[in-house]
Amino acid sequence: MNENTNEKLTEANISTNEFLAKVEEAAREGAKQGSKGAGRGISPFELLKTFILIALIAGVGFMVYRFNNFTGNLKDIVSREVPVEERDLTLENHGILGYTAADFQDAILGDSQQLKKLEVYSTEISEAATLVDTGLANLKVFTKTQLFNYKGTVTYTVDLGGLSKEDISLDEEGMTVHLKIPHAVQEEININENDIELGDVDRGLLGIGEVSMTPEEQQKLQSEARNKMQEKLDEENVIAEADRFAKMSVWEIYQPIIDKVTTGYSLEVEFE
Repeated sequence: MNENTNEKLTEANISTNEFLAKVEEAAREGAKQGSKGAGRGISPFELLKTFILIALIAGVGFMVYRFNNFTGNLKDIVSREVPVEERDLTLENHGILGYTAADFQDAILGDSQQLKKLEVYSTEISEAATLVDTGLANLKVFTKTQLFNYKGTVTYTVDLGGLSKEDISLDEEGMTVHLKIPHAVQEEININENDIELGDVDRGLLGIGEVSMTPEEQQKLQSEARNKMQEKLDEENVIAEADRFAKMSVWEIYQPIIDKVTTGYSLEVEFE
């Protein structure tokens, strides 16, 4: 039995003793009245007064007991548990009146499974490729050269379909929800063949006619242009820019979801 229980029992005993003392006093008073009226009997009015007095004392005693019991429970509610170091094991649970990680995990995961891949960044890029038709016997006088300008579009995505509860954590003290996401991934460079621009043909002295290519040669030339585009994207470190937009895009999606769970908590987006 802990100290709070002992204290409440002590208070209850004190209240009960006071109540019994008052009842005894009322009984003695009734007896006195009875002795004074000996020979003539106790009137019904006097008996009624004695009964009412006893009932009032009993009611007051019961109310005192209930009040003491209530104040004891109130102390238990507002009092703090003893420090953790004084116990062998104490589990601290801050989610009784607040929020747990599960509250935010369920809200975020329910939406992420619908989004799957999220497009976070897109950019256009152009590159030129040169075609040389060497002509007869590879002689320069028969050579024809033409420039092809390719325009491509590249997009970067983040796959949110693989998020799990382990990717979502809660900092109650800082009122922050931490969400770990994958880095942005570059999708294949898309070259629109309708946007290919053909330059003028540079001819040798005896180079006549137009430059012609087979479908296989066209595919090879386009592949070379795509490789050059990729080199340019790598040199400019566009993937870092895509990651920056990934954080912004995910924050814009999930911060309102956090706000629906409760106000005051902020979302911090991090990479795995």
